[in-house]
Order: sequence, then structure tokens, then C-alpha cells
Amino acid sequence: MRIIKLANIGVLLSAVMAVSLPQAVFASETLDKLVAQKAAIMERLHFKAKKALVTAAQDKAFDHYFHAHTHEERDKLKPRIDEISLAVQDRFHVEEMCLIDPKGAEISRIVGREVADDLADDETGAVFFTPGFEKPARKVYVSPIYMSVDANKWVVAYVTPVVVDGDKKAILHYEHTLRSFQDNLNKRVDGGTVLLAVDAEGFVISDSRKAIAIDKAGDSEDRADYFDRFELSGLDLAALRSAAGGDDKRGSGTVSAGGSTFSVAYQQVEDMTILAYRAE
Repeated sequence: MRIIKLANIGVLLSAVMAVSLPQAVFASETLDKLVAQKAAIMERLHFKAKKALVTAAQDKAFDHYFHAHTHEERDKLKPRIDEISLAVQDRFHVEEMCLIDPKGAEISRIVGREVADDLADDETGAVFFTPGFEKPARKVYVSPIYMSVDANKWVVAYVTPVVVDGDKKAILHYEHTLRSFQDNLNKRVDGGTVLLAVDAEGFVISDSRKAIAIDKAGDSEDRADYFDRFELSGLDLAALRSAAGGDDKRGSGTVSAGGSTFSVAYQQVEDMTILAYRAE
């Protein structure tokens, strides 16, 4: 009688499984790993941005500024606040950074490497203003993408309150260009796979197959003028999630639509859904 070693049994079982399981199952697993890797990269970028902003907001310069009793004292202390923003910009290449009081008036702003002197009187309508002030100390609000009126690009905002003696005296805010996210998402994606980032409104804001412009064109700030809505053989993002059998946060599987079959995987990170698919 011939004896088969246990080690060889494992090899045989793997071979049987490879033959018996549909190829789409393996494709879905591969896409799931790709999406998980990209999601981890995005989460790391967000983590670093949040940490840098919270660290900056703890600088004692803000305590000194908000403890000052006169405009003259504050005018003398403001350059130190500008220096904090310039240092953050130099290290993390943020597009714009500003300090805004509870009434919406800018106290300080930098754009690129320049300190602005045309400070805005009312930023209360900004997408990040109210949710930024609602955050507790040392917590960060991450905004949906929006067109920055200062950088003239599509950006993501990070906002944290500046708390002095238990009171929220201001919000510290900066913007990262959408390009930094696109560049990280689109690295090392093979030609047979499509990797997308879709925002909460259903617009494709990153696509591994092509560059998506983020610079302001004309006077338009309408997303529909810059980004296409997600659609795969008639399925929008909600329908795709349902067909793949996942929830709003994460899922993978095989989807049939419009006479075609696709392996898909997706994962939500902040306001973006990272989605990969491959035609079978």
C-alpha cells in the first residue's frame, strides 16, 4: 500500500479546491485584498493629517493670543500663529490653513507659503465650519471634498477646535488637495482591474484608468462639471453594494448586471468609498 504524506495531502486539497471553486471567487478575494490595502493607505493619510492638526492646535501661542486683552496685544502675537501654519505647510504641503473665530471671522490664513492679509469676515457658510466647532477638543472633522476658494482646487478639509480654559475660541483648519489621495490610490493597480474612489454623493473622484482634473475651471464649483457619477452596467453605488451582499461600509462578491458579470470589492473610508471591480 502506498502511503501519502500529510504534507502532500494539503497540496492535493489545494489543487482540488482550485479546480472546484469558480474563478470569480478568487478574483473577489484578490480585489478584497487590494481594496483593504488601499483603504489602509487612506486611513494612514487621514491619521497623519489629524495628528498633525491636533498637535498644532495645542501650541501655547493660541493660549497667549486668546488671553490677550487688547487688539494691540493680539496683533503682536499673531505672527507666531502665522509661523505655526507656515511650519505645518512646509512639512505637510497643505494647500491652505486658517484660524477662524466662532463668528466666522478669519484670524489668520496662509495659502501656499504666503500669509494672507485679505482675511474673510464670515466663513460660517463653509462646509467645515459648523461640524468643526461641534467636535470636542483634540478631535478632528474630515469634510467631504469641496472647491477651495483660496487654492482653486478640489480639497479635503481637516478641522479641530482650539480650546482655551475649556472654551472653544476658534477652529484650526487646513486643506489637502484631492490629488494626494488620487496619487496614492492609483499606484500599483493592474490593467485588468478598475479602482475607483466614489464620494457620498455618488461622484467618481479618483479613477485608476485616467487622470481626473481637480483645478478650478472657469467659475464653476459644481461637482457635476468635474466628476462623473458612478455607474456600472446600470448599477449605482447603493445598488452595487446590495448586489454584492455587503453593507454600507464593506463588501465583496460577484455581481451580474447588464448582461455582464463582475467581481467587486469596496470599503468606505471617511467620505469616500474605495471600489475595485474586474469583468469576468
